[in-house]
Parts: sequence; C-alpha cells; structure tokens
Amino acid sequence: MALKLNTSKDAYQEFPGRNTEQMPKLIADGRVPMNTAQLMQRRLDVRNSDAKVKSAYIDNYFNTGDSVAYHPDGRVKIVLDSQTLRDVTPNSELRNGALVLTEDAYNALQGEEFKKGKLGKVDERLSKEQAKAHPVWKVLARDKALLNDYVDYIFGEHQARFAKDTPLEDVRAMEVYPSSAQGNTPDLRAWFVSRLEYRSGAGVKNVDCDNGRLLGIAPEALSAPGQSASNIKSYTMADLQAVDKAIKGLEGTLHQDVLKPFVDLRKKL
Repeated sequence: MALKLNTSKDAYQEFPGRNTEQMPKLIADGRVPMNTAQLMQRRLDVRNSDAKVKSAYIDNYFNTGDSVAYHPDGRVKIVLDSQTLRDVTPNSELRNGALVLTEDAYNALQGEEFKKGKLGKVDERLSKEQAKAHPVWKVLARDKALLNDYVDYIFGEHQARFAKDTPLEDVRAMEVYPSSAQGNTPDLRAWFVSRLEYRSGAGVKNVDCDNGRLLGIAPEALSAPGQSASNIKSYTMADLQAVDKAIKGLEGTLHQDVLKPFVDLRKKL
C-alpha cells in the first residue's frame, strides 16, 4: 500500500525497491531524490498534520540522495545530493551492494572527508547532546538549527511512544551506522534514515537492496515561495518554548479572554 505523503498535490512520491531500478524512474519523472536534511525538515513540517501523513514519514525508513564513499585506507567522504547516486542504473558496477569507484572518481567527489576513526561515536545510541554535536549528523543536516530542532522532536516522540518509562534525559537514539570499503578500490553507498521505532538512526544501505525506498520531490515543491531544495524552514521547538514563556508571563497582567486566541493557536502548533 502506497504511503500517504501529501495533504493535497503529489509533491512527494515514494519509489520503493532497488535504488538501481527506482532512481532512473524518479529522475525520468522530473523529480529530485529527497536528501537527509529535507527528510528531517519534512518530518518536522508534518508533525501536526494529518495523522496518516505524519505516520508515513516518521514510522517508515527512507533512502536519501546523500551518499557516503569509502576509501580502502579508511577515509570516508560524505557527499550531499550525490550525482553519483542519481546516475545509478541496473547496469552500474556493484560490489557487495556498493557502487564501485576508481581512485580518480573518489578524489573527484565533492564532500566532507573524515580520516580513519574520525567519524565520531558510531554503532552506539546517542544522547540528545551527542546527537546535536555528532559530526555526521551535522554534515547531513546542513543546518545547526534544523539539527537541534529535529533532535528535540525525535527524542521527545520516541520517549512518548516507545520509552515511556525512561526519563527523557536517559533516552538514547539517532545512532550512526557507517560501513567501510569492501575491496581494494573505493566504493559508495546511500545514507538512509530509520523510522522512529528504530530511533531514527542514520545508516547506509546497498543500492541494490530489494527493500529500498526513495522519496522523489516534484519541482513545484522545490520552487514554492519560501522553500529550497536543501532546507525548508519551519518554526522550531525553541520558538514554541518562547511563545509558552511569553504567554505565561502575560497571564497575570491580561484578561483570560484576551489571551484565549493566542492559547488556542498555540495548541495547534
């Protein structure tokens, strides 16, 4: 059954299956593969939307248009909006599910490179503070404010639904699961983000995995006023907290009838 990803127009569409087969279809449809930052922002944007739309995004995993390339010497390069991934086809050369790269192709990739062992804490669940400061998440999120807001949202939602007996400060989530080169030459895989039940971790997925799931964004969604391909801004948790503080500060000076419209509006946010 197709996921309900839109409230009106089909701005977002899923392409389930092998990336090698689905990416060419996504591109042929004139769409752009959703990157990690766009998925994070979309999850925030629909947090108070139609329940099915919210669930479609937060209760499912998604491949992204961001990639990670591995060099046999241990270097790792994160490539945002990877053209190499967009060019993948069923005829692409693979090795254990990864795109095979030449040395020159690896060196030509434009991205954030990490030396061996410098990816930060990996293969372990993170605290909120660790997630907000994690070097991989900082690159994938592209924007510190977006990362902070997303971390607050994910940890709060996960605690409320899957860790009710755990104090929020003790919740651990958003782990980073990288990989490494599988041969004597560099190779490349796609980043994916897991569902809320699995703590919205960032991992890598084979491009020929049968259960891949890409999200294609229509051009009109990218060109809508106030929106951009990399980061669509919305209000943040800090904004909401500021509103709550302001309303509380006015309770002793303004009549409740005056405050009621603001209180009612805040409940919808």
